[in-house]
Amino acid sequence: MKTDMPLSKPIRLFIANTEEILNTEISLLRQPEADPGGTLVDEYTYDIDHNIIIFPAQYIGLLKDFVIAKHCTHLLIKGAAAKKAKYLVCSYNEESMYRGMRQIYLDALKDEAKKENRLPVQKLIQMLFILFSQFNDDVNELPWNAIINASVYHRMPKIRKTQLYHVMKESKNDMDEMMEQESIVPRRYFVLDKAMFYARDMFLAKTLPADELMPVINIPQMKKFNHLEVKEMLTTRWTQTAWYQSKVFGDQMLDIMEKPLGPVVWTEPPSLDYFYNLYKVGVLMTDNLLTYMTMRDWFVWEEPKHLLAAHEKKEEYEKNALTRIFGDLISDAWEDQA
Repeated sequence: MKTDMPLSKPIRLFIANTEEILNTEISLLRQPEADPGGTLVDEYTYDIDHNIIIFPAQYIGLLKDFVIAKHCTHLLIKGAAAKKAKYLVCSYNEESMYRGMRQIYLDALKDEAKKENRLPVQKLIQMLFILFSQFNDDVNELPWNAIINASVYHRMPKIRKTQLYHVMKESKNDMDEMMEQESIVPRRYFVLDKAMFYARDMFLAKTLPADELMPVINIPQMKKFNHLEVKEMLTTRWTQTAWYQSKVFGDQMLDIMEKPLGPVVWTEPPSLDYFYNLYKVGVLMTDNLLTYMTMRDWFVWEEPKHLLAAHEKKEEYEKNALTRIFGDLISDAWEDQA
């Protein structure tokens, strides 16, 4: 371990155990402008010979310990997959992006047909790639977030209160995404986005356990569903709202998440086999969620370098997808956008 900063004994042991299991080295780095959730730069994703955990410079004490433990757990899952088989992520290529953007466009047309104030064509065109990228980010983050938080909760009992504080902030930030665009984003994708985070938070509320995490308590738009009787909830007034639909879809997604996570023994001694099993659970959960959202053909399971290369080519992929969707009509719109 490379660091000159003071660390508590439990987190030193956590890091040492991670390094021993993976036969690797971890460096800790403070950065004033680091992401609030911290960042893991690992050898299984990038061309480096060790692993770096970056976190905000102002983080101290248990908050620092939690962020480090969270990224060590993620590193263990990645490393176990790489050593036992092959570490893959949800990537995309030119064809899969076209399929995703085309489906978003078709769903957007259905929504636009019902509106009095229709979205300008230019904004509609821009939205296709933005939504595709949003869901690619979500499916590469959300299932692992649930697994990692559950694992840290059981392995590091002394930081549970700090973990709950951090997870609650994260939950509210995730739920706030797309809020300003609710009237613009096709209803289906707004609902699916909120449903995924609803399912994750409901799972964590049961696992941590913490009522404060439950969306029907801490999300203002969902509070009204907490005490509604079933008969009242099924009236047209409620069923037509995006937030009620998010709850319905979210309850289904929670069931999808809990089935593969149910057999996991969180208190099992850490080992390469154990974390490889967590990786397989995460892959299964991701596949099941993509199937439920009918997005299986949007993404491809590939090595992390494939996803990094796809990000570099995303503008080319986007332009080709738009050309296939709109034909020659896109050329003028694309030039205006540039």
